[in-house]
Amino acid sequence: MLLSATKSLLSDQLVFKGLKQGLTLFIPEEKSFAHWLEILDLQLKQAKNFFQGGAILVEIGERKLSPSEHGDLKRLLAKYRMTIKSFNPLEKKRFNPWPREIQKKEKQAEVLFFKGTVRSGQRLENDGHIVIKGDVNPGGEVVASGDIIILGALRGIAHAGARGNLQAEIIALTISPVQLRIAHIFSRTPEGREERQGPEIAHIKGEKIVVQRL
Repeated sequence: MLLSATKSLLSDQLVFKGLKQGLTLFIPEEKSFAHWLEILDLQLKQAKNFFQGGAILVEIGERKLSPSEHGDLKRLLAKYRMTIKSFNPLEKKRFNPWPREIQKKEKQAEVLFFKGTVRSGQRLENDGHIVIKGDVNPGGEVVASGDIIILGALRGIAHAGARGNLQAEIIALTISPVQLRIAHIFSRTPEGREERQGPEIAHIKGEKIVVQRL
């Protein structure tokens, strides 16, 4: 019974997304709120200091929180030095953080700015561009539907143009990743390649990703 419950917790994931309004936590309406609090506690514990000190928005859809549930969420976030800025920032607009198909009309891309290191096991994702003031370590992952700019070293995984944008680019002061991906095309750093210092840009040329100095 305990093993089954543990597997259920591991199979569920909450989504944090960088929106125009700010970093937003999506809590699904399905399953109990207590279940999602357990998931949130587990994810924040695994993320270590990744979100600490931040004020986030919480999207709960049509779910109505009781005073005790609201208090439980505030206490859990406070445990990781986080606060709630507001609830339901999307103002009842139907929004799916896991889109199934690319929208035909391009909307204005939003930019997520992040200061710090993306460490192993951590994932930073945004529906738009991402700018990181810091490094992306091996095991860290950055995913954006637009461009990715890293004011530091890229040694983890970077996926730009995640919705199929072949014009997306990845820029970093050092590009030596575990994997580079733009749209559906991916590449790895060749074995034995020396790590070059100085800004580089990765983009698609023909049917492959090329890395060039800026």
